[in-house]
Amino acid sequence: MNTLKKYLGIIWVCGGVLLAVFLSYKALAVLSSGVATPEDYVFWSVIIVIFIPIIVGFILFGYYAWKGEYGAVDN
Repeated sequence: MNTLKKYLGIIWVCGGVLLAVFLSYKALAVLSSGVATPEDYVFWSVIIVIFIPIIVGFILFGYYAWKGEYGAVDN
């Protein structure tokens, strides 16, 4: 079970990094287009502010799972 947790931790870290890359790519694609309105800037800045803690949480959770922190049981 601990091996499964470690592999899933790697998946969480990769998922967080991929989410950050996809979010950055999508925001830059929309905002660098010639038809971006001020509403688009507000929308994407709100989305980025909301998703930064989620991405950091994914990466931290995956890191700790990968290092085996969730496998230790203290009595």
